[in-house]
Amino acid sequence: MLDFSEYGRCVPGMGRLALAPFEIGRHAGCAHRWLTSEHARFWGMTHHSAAATVDYFSAIESSATHTALIGRHAGRPAFLVEVYDPAAEPVGRHYSVQPGDVGMHILIAPPRQPIHLFTWAVFALTVDALFAQPAVERLVVEPDVTNRGIHVLNQRAGFVYHRRLRLPDKTAWLATCTARDRDRAMHRLTASQRAVCARKEAPA
Repeated sequence: MLDFSEYGRCVPGMGRLALAPFEIGRHAGCAHRWLTSEHARFWGMTHHSAAATVDYFSAIESSATHTALIGRHAGRPAFLVEVYDPAAEPVGRHYSVQPGDVGMHILIAPPRQPIHLFTWAVFALTVDALFAQPAVERLVVEPDVTNRGIHVLNQRAGFVYHRRLRLPDKTAWLATCTARDRDRAMHRLTASQRAVCARKEAPA
């Protein structure tokens, strides 16, 4: 769906965060462990077998409307991003999809040890990486209404919440974010929140 190579930056106090294309042979195992853990319940894959997880990412790999990305922290897999054309998903039946609209889902691995503002740093990196793609005009998300943690991140990053939707597997919020929305949101951040999302490196 997107012509994605790698996007990364060094975050003060954390080290390097980077996004790159998902490779099934290298990353399906860790993705399966993450997706079947309780903290990933909003992805709806907690009961998937390892084979079903491989099938899931194989379908994405052959898709013209979806892309999977692996995120690394200090060189180790640490988060997963799925990017999609909203017109190919149920959310696309609930609003007028515009050229340049891109949907996204993020999953962060269960931490071995908590790192202050790590989740926010990952979220900000992902938003910036997608807006670095020339084809991306607006990000679209449809988080479960009960997923309070992601609502905080979305709104901090500049997502504008529009209305609730009844999707086949959940009741969700429809929210969107343009690059201008993102830039305005940056001015409302605390100094520590702003420090971890400073755009110091260009896409690789």
